[in-house]
Amino acid sequence: MTTHKHWEVDSICPKCEKVNKVVVPEGELVVLVQCMHCEHGYQYTHVVRDHTEVED
Repeated sequence: MTTHKHWEVDSICPKCEKVNKVVVPEGELVVLVQCMHCEHGYQYTHVVRDHTEVED
């Protein structure tokens, strides 16, 4: 059985300033995030600086 690693990131939406929990593949430094709180799913780019590594 192989394990898969990914990162979990807390990303703050620049529009509503609420936190989005984002799961990204290990090594991805720039991701497109769709806010779960904003009406019509506001999208923004997040640069990964801090992350938690998780194995599945």
